[in-house]
Amino acid sequence: MTDLSPASSEDTRLFAFPSARLALGSFVSALFLSSLFGVVYGGADYLTAMRTKHVRIDFSFEQNIPFIPELSPVYSSLYVLFLFVPFVLRSTQQLRSYVFAMTAMTLVAGVCFLLISARLGFVSPPVDQVLPFSFRIADQLNLTYNPCPSLHAAYAVFHAQIFGCRARQPWLFHLWAFAIAAAAWFTHQHHLVDLLAGALLGISGGAVYNSLCRRTAPHR
Repeated sequence: MTDLSPASSEDTRLFAFPSARLALGSFVSALFLSSLFGVVYGGADYLTAMRTKHVRIDFSFEQNIPFIPELSPVYSSLYVLFLFVPFVLRSTQQLRSYVFAMTAMTLVAGVCFLLISARLGFVSPPVDQVLPFSFRIADQLNLTYNPCPSLHAAYAVFHAQIFGCRARQPWLFHLWAFAIAAAAWFTHQHHLVDLLAGALLGISGGAVYNSLCRRTAPHR
């Protein structure tokens, strides 16, 4: 089981204002990770679109699950977790470990996108259906391909591990991650296989983060 608990002598509060150095580092890191995501996700989608054959990895019963576009705000609440990062991490080393783990998850997902070459199997909603603005934005950001593994699920599970270890009620963050994944399913943005693969990727990312933090922690 991944142990992401902070050191006993460390500030164990869930949220704390970052130092100027950590705030600046978090801002630069956010720019880097956003750019990396855009290149990897957009590039994989572009290359996959050039292929003539795409696989479907959905189960037949998934065609019967309800389409609930009103859940798109829950799906997009992942971005709120990103905003919490500077107030949860306590050192530049934790930030470096965070960036490394996020980079590794993104790159691994990019390789999988190209190897699997999958596309969604859900039927598109009727063109005359009025869809919430939040859903239309999320749907545009998701592009056409790259469903497996779900980076939405991976990032949600990863952040739930990091934040949960500091929270008095860690299950709330895990419930949040589950809600994000469920919303991805019921808004027909991902299939069950995508979400399970993404969750495994997120758990692996948490293990990488924990290992790096332990390796570089000062010996007492």
